Amino acid sequence: MKTVLLNDLQTLARQKTTYIAIAFFLGIGILTGYKFNISVGDELAVNASYSVGFMIGLLSLAIILIATVLAFPLLFKEQDANYELIVFSTPIAKNRFAFARFLSFNLLTLFGFFCLISGYVLGIHLAKDVLLNPGFQFWHFAYPFLIFGVVNTLVICSVLFYVAQSYKNKLMVAIVGVLLYVLYMITLLFSNAPFMAQAMPQSLFVQRISAIVDIFGLSGYFFEAKDLSLEQRNYQVVPLSNLLLINRMASIVLAFGMLLLGIRSFSFLPKFKKKSRKKLIITGVKPSINPFATAVTEFNKKSKWKAILSFIKVDTIYIFKSIPFIATVLLLVFYVGVEMYDDINKGIRIPQMYASSGLLVQTINSTFYPLGTLFTVYFVNDLFWRSNSSRFSVLEQTTFYATQKLVGHIGSIAVLLTTLTLIIIVEALAFQVFFKHLIFDARAYFGAVLFNTLPLVLLGLFMILINLLSKNKSIALGVSILCFLVLATPISKSIFTSSLLRFFSGYRGSYSEFIGFGDYVNPYSLRLVFGFSILMLLFMGYYFKRNNKDRKVLMVGVVLSLMIALVCSSIYLRKYHPKKEKEEVINAQLMYEKQFRKYQNMAQPTIKKVQTKVHLYPDEQSYTIEGQYTLVNKHDQPIDSVLISVPEEMKIRSMVFQYGQENFELNDTNSELVLPHPIQPNDSVQLQFKLDYQWFAVNGHDSFNAIIENGSFMRISRYYPQFGYDSDREIKDSITRAKYGLSLGTSFTKLEAPKKYLNDAIDLNIQISTTGDQVAVGTGELKKQWQQGERNYFAYAAQSIPFRFAISSADYQVKSVKHHNIDIRVYHHPEHSSNVEHLIENTKLTLDYCEEHFGPYPFKTVNYAEVSSFTQGFAGTAYPGSIFLTEHMTFNANLTAGKQQDVINELAGHEVSHFWWGTHQIQPDFREGYSMLTESLAMYTEMMIYKQMYGRDKMWERLAIHQQIYDAEKGFNQRKSILKVAPGETYLAYSKGALVFVELSELIGESVLNKALKNFLSNNRYPNNKPISTDLLSVILEVADPIYHSKIKSLFQ
Repeated sequence: MKTVLLNDLQTLARQKTTYIAIAFFLGIGILTGYKFNISVGDELAVNASYSVGFMIGLLSLAIILIATVLAFPLLFKEQDANYELIVFSTPIAKNRFAFARFLSFNLLTLFGFFCLISGYVLGIHLAKDVLLNPGFQFWHFAYPFLIFGVVNTLVICSVLFYVAQSYKNKLMVAIVGVLLYVLYMITLLFSNAPFMAQAMPQSLFVQRISAIVDIFGLSGYFFEAKDLSLEQRNYQVVPLSNLLLINRMASIVLAFGMLLLGIRSFSFLPKFKKKSRKKLIITGVKPSINPFATAVTEFNKKSKWKAILSFIKVDTIYIFKSIPFIATVLLLVFYVGVEMYDDINKGIRIPQMYASSGLLVQTINSTFYPLGTLFTVYFVNDLFWRSNSSRFSVLEQTTFYATQKLVGHIGSIAVLLTTLTLIIIVEALAFQVFFKHLIFDARAYFGAVLFNTLPLVLLGLFMILINLLSKNKSIALGVSILCFLVLATPISKSIFTSSLLRFFSGYRGSYSEFIGFGDYVNPYSLRLVFGFSILMLLFMGYYFKRNNKDRKVLMVGVVLSLMIALVCSSIYLRKYHPKKEKEEVINAQLMYEKQFRKYQNMAQPTIKKVQTKVHLYPDEQSYTIEGQYTLVNKHDQPIDSVLISVPEEMKIRSMVFQYGQENFELNDTNSELVLPHPIQPNDSVQLQFKLDYQWFAVNGHDSFNAIIENGSFMRISRYYPQFGYDSDREIKDSITRAKYGLSLGTSFTKLEAPKKYLNDAIDLNIQISTTGDQVAVGTGELKKQWQQGERNYFAYAAQSIPFRFAISSADYQVKSVKHHNIDIRVYHHPEHSSNVEHLIENTKLTLDYCEEHFGPYPFKTVNYAEVSSFTQGFAGTAYPGSIFLTEHMTFNANLTAGKQQDVINELAGHEVSHFWWGTHQIQPDFREGYSMLTESLAMYTEMMIYKQMYGRDKMWERLAIHQQIYDAEKGFNQRKSILKVAPGETYLAYSKGALVFVELSELIGESVLNKALKNFLSNNRYPNNKPISTDLLSVILEVADPIYHSKIKSLFQ
């Protein structure tokens, strides 16, 4: 046994590829630690015990790759060398030999993972601009290496060892390796992973099951860590106890079970395929001799294409009859099907979605392409070297059309990838039928072919070229895998800064039923054509070197391909603007802060009136702003200099600052203006401006500035000129600030800071024009609408609102009802009407509740506007008089299926209540506690509406989900009072906020709490005051019975 083990280790130690692999894993580890390290909390160090365990657990995915690659030369050593019968003839015991082989397999795999982790450890300590705990804690790295690295290596190696000995087929080993990866990803969906805890939380029961059955241990790790504090996550390892201990022990038992089965299956004898034997029947008939003649052969275009089709046919039959193809289809259907089902059923928080074509195609785009690249690498390698492996290539190359075999390989790979795409599309159609959503969108399924099949065929061409240039199958496979990792994964972004060169990449962008994939189809198609032309150049370059006969034809092909590449690249790059590098962004922030921070404490004029016109051109993905500000010096001292900023993406056509008889033209995005005559207190000034904006798909779009062909949404006030210093443009990271010699950055205003009242309410008049087939929804009341030429015009107005307004534009269908003199209008996609009535009914319910308990609604209308899924980042967002809802949540939710989670009730209750809490009537001072007075109060109102509709028990079921979200997140941050919650701390503002205020209503009574909220609103109505969180607490204490004061204060801590 010792001899076998040492022989295996020495054999690999003598190979150059071993040292290349070691260097590769060390390099990947260093790169991961240096650049891709993960910290799941702002206050959690990169080298914290939890962060290190989390990262090593994720990196243990690499064990599957290491073990699968090692299995080929190690577990099939004797089989490849036809040495099995010789070993069989020796006196060595089968079981001892098998165990020794497994031991070397396991140790070498573990050593590869050790190299990866060693590089990772080195990388995170070389990393810059990251939060690190002082010193080096060896146990923080050794502990997760043991529970993840050692145990997972044992499990994976035992499974692959069993498959290798049972089937003696490399392909089966590769397929099982991919299957283990899929299993890894699926179990992660049902874990308590930090990146899923808020988006799609799973029930505790599902988390427990996942923690037990996850053979990789991450689910158990997350579940066991869920109750740890921030300090424990930083300095203590996650204890090996409870479900995590059970999981690791069960995984070890499973591993030894698979090992025993593998040893039992081990055999020195080669596995022969059984062939049917036909009985020889001897008859008395003498054989006849038939005359023969020489066949006349023709070599022309027709026979050439027949030969090509013959090669395609032979390859296709070989692929489709092979076990790997069947395994591939089963694996693909299973994995993509699980992802489709998961995207339809969103867990315990979000309702089931309609199984629309667009939703399912987005799932295909995110799952099929990564797996398809792996399948392409394998099948190209297998097909290309099949004749060589069977020693048939010598005979095959004597035929006249042998050179056309390469074209046959290309055709058969195209057939394979097209077939796999069609199978996935059929699966998606089956899901639509099963979930009874029988609206089939051909435009969406065309995207599945464009964004998956074609780039995979392109990758297949490149893999064929690699195999053509390689000396043997193993080298070809190794180079193919390396090129796949570098060119067809996110690593390519670090290598090629220009997206034009990333033509092997898929597409994971949005699909909207308003416009499909939008303008992204055009640049993606150009990039594909460019990629195909580059591949053609490479192929023709190869044949030009080897073929002296057809060089003229090849030159024509080279010139044609070069012309196509030049045309495509010129069109693609014409509007392309490369993204700024990190250093470039930091330098811009540095210059801004050094040059303009002096304005932070300098008085600036306050915008009081906004007169503006916005001209939308959806077909051109552009808009123009014409505007005029009236500003007033609301301070006690004169203002002698002003700072005016315009976002960089906006093009300034003109901008004029007017004070008295003086006009100042401004052209820069950051304009510093020193006035010859200071603006006196209460004096007015004017700013007139014209701005343009246009985006191009080749550069991507801003989710909150998405002017598109249909379904546009813009938080447009963000892109208007602003006065004064913007602290959000500072460098936030303290380490980077220290590196550049900057002082402390601007901190968020503390709750205890003195109040500084400034009446910054504006009167808004906004006129929006759009194309003749669309309706524009703005902020405030719709005062007038008309049509002029081929354009529609809409005038909106609002008084005494914060400087915050948005607009949308689409080809809407409108549903309108009147409720207590309030018009409720829903502007929606013509095919998205299923939830409209329910939305209106819940709006009525919320309006009645809020008007009864908090005061009158300040507008005459409530406008809902559906916007496309090209806008991401919210399900609903409220502005004075208008609420904008994204299509993928509100209008595609199937409320009658699943657990019937009523997201419409929640959205209506939450967003409509913002008309009292946050958009207009209450505008808190922007400091700690701001979100409590907006989002937490909206969450309370949402819960009360839910209780009114479904009862107290159902409300507490929803609150249990928020308790789960809060518990999952609190361990990544320092304990903080809800009175000090800051924007961005959603787990506090939403989840804990809901829990605190509902519990408070149960403690002092809903009517008493509502009375306090009404008093608070009456005393702090915007723009007369800007309250802080302790103002609300004081009002609550005033109306509550003194016996509850202590408990009330503890709730807010």
